[in-house]
Amino acid sequence: MRRPWAKASAPDQVATAAPEMSVPVMYGNGLHLPVYPAQVPEILETLRAPVLPGNAGLPDNEGVFCVDWAGIRTRIAMLPWAPIRFAGTTRARIPVPSDGYRSEAEEYVGLALSLFNDKETYRVVEVGAGWAPWAVMGIVVARRQGKRASGIAVEADPLRATWCMQHAADNNVDAELISGTPTQIAAALAASTAELRVVQAAGWTSLTTLRFPVLDDGDMGGAVNEAVTPEMDYRGAHLEHFDVPTVTLEALLLGEESTDLLHVDLQGMELEVIVPGTDLIESKVRFMAVGTHNRYVEGQLQEHFLKREWALLMESPSTSLFDGVRPTLTGFTTQDGNQLWANSRFRDTPPVIYRNRP
Repeated sequence: MRRPWAKASAPDQVATAAPEMSVPVMYGNGLHLPVYPAQVPEILETLRAPVLPGNAGLPDNEGVFCVDWAGIRTRIAMLPWAPIRFAGTTRARIPVPSDGYRSEAEEYVGLALSLFNDKETYRVVEVGAGWAPWAVMGIVVARRQGKRASGIAVEADPLRATWCMQHAADNNVDAELISGTPTQIAAALAASTAELRVVQAAGWTSLTTLRFPVLDDGDMGGAVNEAVTPEMDYRGAHLEHFDVPTVTLEALLLGEESTDLLHVDLQGMELEVIVPGTDLIESKVRFMAVGTHNRYVEGQLQEHFLKREWALLMESPSTSLFDGVRPTLTGFTTQDGNQLWANSRFRDTPPVIYRNRP
């Protein structure tokens, strides 16, 4: 009997290739370390504005602004949900676990880590900007570090686009409002030299027109709707809608310069914009912060990006209350979540989140 491992000797015998060994799917990259809660205060301290005795060196709160530890002024009366008691205050404490009017510590950590590099430039892109808190803060702190800073804030709602412009002016950031058709917006973005370009549009995967709800001042939950004549939004609320142009990641990430922080907050539409743009994001973006609005989105982002060797540095899952009937999973969400991602293709990473290099 011929042994199965014997060599072929007859000319009519054909050697067959060894069966391929199955390779297990691996998640993550093994390079980055997560950010642990004990590290958060030290990381956030890197954003602190230099202060002299008596708060000298910090911007004046003028009785209307809340000036935070990073030296950012926020016009409290502009934000209907912000506690009015914060107006006219200068607050030295870092936002752990949150600041009470803007966001939680995780988003601040993302901004701080994205500013850590030896580049002479800094670039931030905020999609679903509200009043552009991250774009403005990134520019202000980067300038203070001696970098040439630039940013883009994308906001579909006309009122909130004016908030972006106001917030930029309140912090001495040169801003330009860009609007028009999708083609006009893309051309204006490429031509603008403003520190901050505020784009009145919806972030999307193609140049088109979508529908966006008419919101009251305090409703930060607006999301685009692909229906031609929508009768309700993703929460089941019956709202009037208007046409809004779109802007793509290709236009937002245009150019040779990398984007240090891509901040995306789209009220449940994150997968529709991020996943189709993965290849572009991987080639251009160092850190990505995503506001998440249901656990399906969170799981899909984990499955997608961990397989592609990204690192999930921090995460706060969204919470939901499944009361009654809603047209979408996001409609049940009671508290948004956050995910902070690091791209393993960029190695100019803060030591606090990077394993020892040989």
